[in-house]
This record gives sequence, structure tokens and C-alpha cells, in this order.
Amino acid sequence: MPLTESVTFKAKLQRGNRIQVPRLYRWHYKMEPDQALQVIVTSENWKEETFIARMSADGRITIPKLTLDLLKGDAESLSGSVLEVALHPLSFSGEADKKGVGSEEATAMLDKIKDIRKDLAKKENSAS
Repeated sequence: MPLTESVTFKAKLQRGNRIQVPRLYRWHYKMEPDQALQVIVTSENWKEETFIARMSADGRITIPKLTLDLLKGDAESLSGSVLEVALHPLSFSGEADKKGVGSEEATAMLDKIKDIRKDLAKKENSAS
């Protein structure tokens, strides 16, 4: 059963620009790693950014580099800083809700993006 309501918690930014979703939240809400989530991250200087991500099997979410740069602002680094994280189930408005389409569509889109990134990395490595 995927996440069906919003969850807010504080997390320390870990190595590799990742944050850990607390185990109790993963257990309580029976969160699935393949579910697409809307993630809202607020830094210590009250800058807020939103992105879409999936949780890995070990319960971590990777924050995109651009998002981190926007959160950082004038600060030198965010490494080791505490961030406020809000996870929301990803829902589509309009016709998608009527058809019953939900996180499966978002998961498929994230998989396509992942494949495109792999192909671009292969092309870049072969060009070097």
C-alpha cells in the first residue's frame, strides 16, 4: 500500500545529496520504494524547493543538484545541515484522476528519464 497522506520530518543531508526517510514513517505508512513522491525540502535559511522523486530500497531520497544549489543560496555548503522534508503522494489532476491513473504513470515517467540519462552517459563516455 503506497503513501496516501502527507508526511513531514527533519533529516540531515547525507553524503551523495541524500536524505533518509525515518524507518518508523516507512513502516507506519507502508511506503513502497517504487512510488513517485512530491518532495518539498526547506533549508535552514527558509528557502523551499519542490521536486519529484522515488525512495530507494534503503529509504533514501536523492536531492537533485540544481535543487541543492537553489536551496544553498549564499551559503558555502549544505552538507550535514538539517532540512525539513515534506513527502506528498503524487496525484494527477483532471482526466488522470477520473481514469484511476496515479503513481504508476509517474513511476513510468521517472523510469523513462532514468533510461535517457543512462543513454546520454553512455554517449558521453564513448565520445571521450
